[in-house]
Amino acid sequence: MDYEYESEGYFHNTFRSFVCVVLTLLLGMQVYMHFGNSQEALDGDFTDVKYVVMQLTHGLTEVNRKHERLQNEMERISSVLPAVAAAAGRAKEALEPSQHLSHSFDMRDYDRQMADYALETAGARVIDTGDTLEHVIYESPVGWMLHVISSLLCRDCLGASAIIRPGTLPGECWAFKGARGEATIRLIGTVHVTGISLEHIPPHISPTREISSAPRLFQIEGLEYRGDPYPFDFGTFEYEREGKPIQYFEVLHNSVKGYNLIRIKIYSNWGHSLYTCVYRVRIHGELVSGNGSHRLVKDDDLLIENE
Repeated sequence: MDYEYESEGYFHNTFRSFVCVVLTLLLGMQVYMHFGNSQEALDGDFTDVKYVVMQLTHGLTEVNRKHERLQNEMERISSVLPAVAAAAGRAKEALEPSQHLSHSFDMRDYDRQMADYALETAGARVIDTGDTLEHVIYESPVGWMLHVISSLLCRDCLGASAIIRPGTLPGECWAFKGARGEATIRLIGTVHVTGISLEHIPPHISPTREISSAPRLFQIEGLEYRGDPYPFDFGTFEYEREGKPIQYFEVLHNSVKGYNLIRIKIYSNWGHSLYTCVYRVRIHGELVSGNGSHRLVKDDDLLIENE
């Protein structure tokens, strides 16, 4: 620090001045002893010199003590500065809401703060995944053949149900091949959808320490029935890789009616070349009044009972 260099220069100058004063006084005493004859005068002058030297020594000691105290204080302030900067950063993050999060939720207890109408334990189901191919690691050719046959006979990837289940430990997700996929969810009732939450694990608990398999661009649609060719578009959103694990998105287009079927379509991920992982999808809104009555909705070849 510049302050330390200036302090060292100051003490060097003071010390040199002190030495010059003492040498000058000693030289004066020698001259006085050589030309003078008064022993009493010599003793008095020597006492004065001794007093001056003592005063200079005491002053130099005080200055040195203050310098050490000031240096210790500067070191203490320097050690505290990182903690102060970190606290200021946390305060700024708390005061400035995220670009996509319109609610300040506690991520540790998210499900206790907003109703999720796409929760499997409450009755929701994944009923269709379109042409999405599930990413599975096969241990034998027989397993691969069974998966191919099941994919041809059934449009529902069994692993897709992971996106509506509690628990998001590494690997507890729906992994599908490539960066494009879709899933249609039958909600627990007819809902006026106001928002959606998409969740992925954070990088620090990922075995690879990165989350390039996380979804990026995705779209939410409301369907009258399975295979509806004219779904309602709630909007297209982007999951931020550097954002919080659970990210809330308000719908961009509000619907005057409620929907029992919601389709999420993933268009891209954050760079993984083999597969994309979706950990959890939550649908938020308001349950349509009088939705407790059982009624049937006509599907292509399927009747779906609204609960």
